[in-house]
Amino acid sequence: MASVLVLCAVILRTADATPFSSADARGVVEKSIDLISRNYVFPEARAGIVATLKANEAAGRYDVSDAGTLAERLSPDLAAAGDDKHLWIKFDPAHNAALRKPTSAGGSDDFSVQQGRAHNQGYEELRVLPGNVRYLNLTAFYWNGAVTASTVGDCMRFLSGGDAVIIDLRENGGGSGQAVQALVSYFLPPDHRKLMAFHQGADGAGFSTHVLGELSGPRMVGKPLYVLISSATGSAAEEFAYHVVMFKLGTLVGRTTAGAANNDTLYPVDENFVLSVSTGRPEHPISHANWQGAGVSPDVPVLREHALDQAHLLALKKLSARPGTDPTRYDWEIAGLAGKIAPPNIDALTLVAYAGSYGVRTIAVDKGSLVFQRENNPPTTLTPIASDLFAFANTEHVRLRFRRSADTIVGFDLISDDGQVIPIDRSS
Repeated sequence: MASVLVLCAVILRTADATPFSSADARGVVEKSIDLISRNYVFPEARAGIVATLKANEAAGRYDVSDAGTLAERLSPDLAAAGDDKHLWIKFDPAHNAALRKPTSAGGSDDFSVQQGRAHNQGYEELRVLPGNVRYLNLTAFYWNGAVTASTVGDCMRFLSGGDAVIIDLRENGGGSGQAVQALVSYFLPPDHRKLMAFHQGADGAGFSTHVLGELSGPRMVGKPLYVLISSATGSAAEEFAYHVVMFKLGTLVGRTTAGAANNDTLYPVDENFVLSVSTGRPEHPISHANWQGAGVSPDVPVLREHALDQAHLLALKKLSARPGTDPTRYDWEIAGLAGKIAPPNIDALTLVAYAGSYGVRTIAVDKGSLVFQRENNPPTTLTPIASDLFAFANTEHVRLRFRRSADTIVGFDLISDDGQVIPIDRSS
């Protein structure tokens, strides 16, 4: 079974229909103990993990007659005993069966092949954001040989057409180190530098990954790169983020990652369970360390829900500062993103001052917000994005800026994203 870097958010599948007894539960626990005793990456920690499980077993914690309940109890105990997010077990008969079958020529089992196909090898969403910033939502690092490599190349051709790139790993729990190697190689020169050394615990052997010399898409060395991370970013996804830091490839935006560095091997246990055991540890050639326990910290800390907008804003500001660039071409989007991330706080008195009639248009205050309406057209909410500047809820292409004479609102301008301005005077 090939080693992978994957952090599993364990899903407990319905097990009520599967015949299961307390004797079966003891068998699962004993098999798990045996696999950990022989394969866990840190020999000095094996005895402590085993002792904890045996103590729990003796106390009757695993004396259950439902497979789902066993997984629900055993999995967090494993993670806690080893302080290792790659130690887990799940009830998953389909994945168990796939692990028992011969792997493909590329080393993938049927389950991984099917999951990779269903999720486009993890490359689930590509978008062009305003300012020609290209966005990729990468939800997992699947590796199915040439199929994945071809998918990566196709997606890199799309990203390479952008002036900046955002890769979203906020929901990426990990996957294959080979898939990380395939992706990060696009952002490094073809110099075959070492990416990561992996030290195996079972036999002391190890292997290393290097920058790939031949790729099926264009390299993007030096292109502005922003990577979104969160506490759910784990394992192989953390490896990619760690490379971004160590090789100075771009900017990390979001929250500190999960801190799961060890690479694991998946074992079928009984006929229904899948056990993950950490069987190796990575070592980066620059830090001579990894992110186990600590996670990878962002360069720009921001709430998870604001990470994409923040990265987009950073990208546009960088692009607007390029020599020979007219920075005003980015002003519209920069203002909108800045207002979305940190909207201005407008007090009730100011809102009331905005309200009134403006010819055939009216502005009213409703439940703490401004509402705009023209004659009998449907009303729409105005959202503040800067001082006296508001966005319409029903269009991204027009904004409203109030005009003042001293401290009095005397009208507003309707401003379109193509530069047109329509002045409207206040009538009452």
